[in-house]
Amino acid sequence: MALIGPLFLLGLLGIGLPIWLHRLETQVTERELFATTMFLEPAKKRIHVQKKLKYLLLMALRILFIVLLVLAFTRPVLFAPPEAQITEDTTHHVIVVDTSFSMQSEELFTSAIERAREIVNDLESEDVGSIYSASTNITTITSTTDSPESLLLALDSLAPNNGKLDLGTMVTSLNTMIEESQANYILHVISDFQQTGQAVRFADMIPDVINGRPVSLAIERITGENTPNWLVDSVLVSNRETIEVGVRGFAEDSSQRTVTLAINEIVQQEQEITLGGNGITFVTFESVIFDEGDNRINISLSPNDALAGDDNRYTVFDNSPPAPVLLLTDNPESLSVTYITAALETAPRGYEVILQTIEDLDARVLERYPWIVVEDIGAINASLANAINDYVSAGGAVLAASGESSLGLTSVPVLGLDVGNISLRAEGRNPVTMIDNSHPALTDTSGWGTVNVRALPIETSVEDRVLVAQAGNQPVLIERPIGRGRFMLLTTALDNTLSDLPVRPVFVSFMAEAARYLSNENLLIREQVAESFLQLSIIGGASGQVYDPDGESLLSLSATTQAQDIALNKTGYYQVFTPGGEILVAVNPDRRESDLTIMDAQVLQNWQNVVAGTTNTGEQALNSQAEITTEDAEEQEIWRIFLVLLAIIVLAESILGNQHLRVKTGTL
Repeated sequence: MALIGPLFLLGLLGIGLPIWLHRLETQVTERELFATTMFLEPAKKRIHVQKKLKYLLLMALRILFIVLLVLAFTRPVLFAPPEAQITEDTTHHVIVVDTSFSMQSEELFTSAIERAREIVNDLESEDVGSIYSASTNITTITSTTDSPESLLLALDSLAPNNGKLDLGTMVTSLNTMIEESQANYILHVISDFQQTGQAVRFADMIPDVINGRPVSLAIERITGENTPNWLVDSVLVSNRETIEVGVRGFAEDSSQRTVTLAINEIVQQEQEITLGGNGITFVTFESVIFDEGDNRINISLSPNDALAGDDNRYTVFDNSPPAPVLLLTDNPESLSVTYITAALETAPRGYEVILQTIEDLDARVLERYPWIVVEDIGAINASLANAINDYVSAGGAVLAASGESSLGLTSVPVLGLDVGNISLRAEGRNPVTMIDNSHPALTDTSGWGTVNVRALPIETSVEDRVLVAQAGNQPVLIERPIGRGRFMLLTTALDNTLSDLPVRPVFVSFMAEAARYLSNENLLIREQVAESFLQLSIIGGASGQVYDPDGESLLSLSATTQAQDIALNKTGYYQVFTPGGEILVAVNPDRRESDLTIMDAQVLQNWQNVVAGTTNTGEQALNSQAEITTEDAEEQEIWRIFLVLLAIIVLAESILGNQHLRVKTGTL
């Protein structure tokens, strides 16, 4: 009940109103008829007198209405005892079942569920339990309960997924998820205990002592030996016609397998090979035929081994022709044009540079290209600056440099930024000191610290984002959003006279990443790990729609207009529709889950021993407590029930009142 809730009880005084009204009765007196008024409607005069109470049922409904209305405003609560009565003698069995990818091996998961059922069936009458699934994420399957039936029913809902288990992450998550109570805790971990699942720091695997109660660790290992396994580890496409496949083994003996190559679900080649034990075996497929655009590459091993889920690997290869990009220049023979063209044509995506002189440019062709390069921003006139501004506002993108023609500028075209008077030809070394590595165009580039730059001294505005700078916050690379597009400006030239950037290794990777970013192509990682997230926010807009490997749409109609992240719970190909077209994303299990080598028995014993030491500390803390508080009762609000009853009473009162209080009119 709220603090001012009791004041509403004064409203109960209102029950006197219906009692007083029901003590009144209306009498009607008849008047004598006169000749001059014989054709008039007889009038009736109502006279109120006090008599005994009448219409008791109707009065009771009205009184009940007032009482329920007052009680609804007071918002009363009931204090119900908790479902499981927990005392200092209660043992709380925390049952954690490994549902990671490796548990799909043979009958491991069946054995894990059977062991969990045995634990539940062995619970004492005073014990309680809760169940969690452990994979990439830790999930509560059922909260604390003393009902074995509920626990057994929860176990039936479990199934292995495609995630990876890290024991340190599991324990850290459980520390915050397990409810504090007076119970003694026993942590049952049911798993195959892969060696790759061990935490990097052993200390992360030690559970906290919760609420001063000791925590005991029960390791429920469901396999005691290493299981041999092979997986398709890597797929590499070269020369657009050759595929090299790496098959890794975790076994002592070799194995005969068939490696099958399928492109877009059509089998093209097969090879019979002998796979080694521990190590990797490479298989090469020559003269592979790809379709134009995205291709689905499926590499499979047959027959399947104990863990069949990693005997198939999904890969996406983009066989699109080189994308055209317009390069605007005032001198087609300049060194800048040579550097820019070479960097773009050797980029992994491959770009076809369309050279166009500024004086011969028809500005209407700009809209044909998703992005363009301007060799020297100072060479464009006012008319072209307006055309470029309109092009970017409509969704285009520009990468511009500042060459010889920019030396005499007082304001940067398109951006309108003021230019200082410092000469670009000043002597001395001017290294880059700041790089915004969070930007998509710079994330995968390195080596900016070795670049020496003479930069155009400009004053940036609040709209500009400085991506690369020199000492004193002198911008080298800035970006500004304009309308639906973006404009990136290098404040130096690309002809190796004002900067050595074009001859540094970072230049090629920067141009490739800037091209990917500005063209809005393939920003999504094309191969991802299961149970990770597809970050649609990096494509620069709404996704349109996403379909999982089973063809099910993952976004509602309203969500298609928003950039968001999608959980990749299945293996196979996800189709992502973006403003730039369709993109395929291949999803495979984490390779580390394929190593079925189990943890050393001594490591597990050390884990139990350390937790046992923590338990003793917890018992000492428990014994030092003077008293243990009782379990808090659960509060349940009931005012909503009163509102439902009020609606029913209003309807009943209306019907009953119409029957009792209908006024009867006389007749002549």
